[in-house]
Amino acid sequence: MIHSTNYMNFLIKLKETSIAVLPIALLVFILSATITPLGADLLVSFTIGTVCIILGLTIFLTGTDIGIMPAGSFIGAALTAKRSLPLMLISGFIIGILITIAEPSLIILGQQAERVTGSVTTLELVYSVAVGVGIFLLIALARTVFQIPFRLIVIISYLIVFAIATRVSPVFVALAFDSGGATTGQMTVPFIIALGVGISAVRSDTSAEDDSFGLIGIASIGPMLAVVILAFFKGKVSSEESKQIMNAVSIVPEFHSGGIIHSYASLLPGILKSMALALGPLAVIIGFYQVFLLRLPPRQLKRIILGFIYTYAGLVLFMLGTVSAFIPVGNTIGYLMGQLENKQILIPFGCLLGALVVCAEPAIWVLTQTVEEVSDGNIRRPILLTALALGVAASVGLSMWRVLAGFSIWFLLVPWYLAALLLTFVSPKLFTAIAFDSGGVASGPLSSTFVLALLLGASSSVGGNPATDAFGLIAMIAVTPIVSIQILGWLFSRFTKKKGGSA
Repeated sequence: MIHSTNYMNFLIKLKETSIAVLPIALLVFILSATITPLGADLLVSFTIGTVCIILGLTIFLTGTDIGIMPAGSFIGAALTAKRSLPLMLISGFIIGILITIAEPSLIILGQQAERVTGSVTTLELVYSVAVGVGIFLLIALARTVFQIPFRLIVIISYLIVFAIATRVSPVFVALAFDSGGATTGQMTVPFIIALGVGISAVRSDTSAEDDSFGLIGIASIGPMLAVVILAFFKGKVSSEESKQIMNAVSIVPEFHSGGIIHSYASLLPGILKSMALALGPLAVIIGFYQVFLLRLPPRQLKRIILGFIYTYAGLVLFMLGTVSAFIPVGNTIGYLMGQLENKQILIPFGCLLGALVVCAEPAIWVLTQTVEEVSDGNIRRPILLTALALGVAASVGLSMWRVLAGFSIWFLLVPWYLAALLLTFVSPKLFTAIAFDSGGVASGPLSSTFVLALLLGASSSVGGNPATDAFGLIAMIAVTPIVSIQILGWLFSRFTKKKGGSA
């Protein structure tokens, strides 16, 4: 039975997620009634899917509050209290690998990589990325303990990634930077955030708050480096091979024509299994630490188990609504808009869509809530959400432009990442760490399915090459919030200094 406090929390989250998701649904209905008419079955399925997403997000967020976040904080604090650096680093490495292997977004990306390159299998990519996350989560934890400057780790790591990326095929470049965003998914984000907060909470120095963030930002670099190293040893992919992506690759599953109920029923078993795999490693990890390290009382343990049940149910509903409704609708709208006489409308539409979709990402709500709590309310959720929405709006708009123009992703990645790294010198440390965390979080399942499906549809419609034109979207979604939030931090710092000077 849900406690009264949890019930009120559930209602609050239901209201928040409804406000976030319903504008997207309204936009789809407006487009269907005007320039991109959709079939009746697809609209009905989309309506059902929207309800699933709203309820799924609400239950998911309630579950993370009850179980996932407290468990991560307990483990982080317990590891730090042991004062055993080897135990902490080994734990971070193992946790990073096990969580990543079961990440649904990464498995989907791996399947596409196998078809695109013809030389990298799904398992090769998943295991390489998992090791990359493990190593960089280890580095992130060491940075928290030794108080190594976040900026130093980020700049050196990205310079290495870019240096190797210039030596590999363009298809691998987009794949590498996409993998950084796809890895930080529904389960990794709340757990890693809580782990960092738990470790920093044990410290009593003034920089503990700054160091409680940044783990996701650093962990997101691991997949990029892992993929470019893998691509370097795999060799080049010819332009002829990459062009075959038009016929070989689509992340959009087939929409069953045997009726709406049949469509949902056929997808449910796979989603139940994949979400169980996503939660399984976390359950094993927490169970292991409960036996050998935490030894939580039965009451707290029951709350964590209850939180896992809520989280699982929420994820299943959320993914069911996304896969059955948002993906096919996104693909169809993208294709139909690409058929319009004025194709340039895709660019402003992409900006609007990006701003709306990021607000519906479950991990975004977890991050913004944690940021507001740890910063004692100094960084308000509406301000942070606005900065994220503006960043993702720019990323999707630029990606739409690239679909229409067909230019290299380097022309977007280099200036944006250069700006992100330069801003680390003027933005406050806390904002910088939050910004890089937000980049990995913003490119969640809704962005990398609904929006990517739309780009794939648009690219196919205008005669482009999805292998080089549509891929790279996740990377763009990941980098633009890093820039926008650091600008927010810089402005916040200037405002604080002026206010202090006038006092």
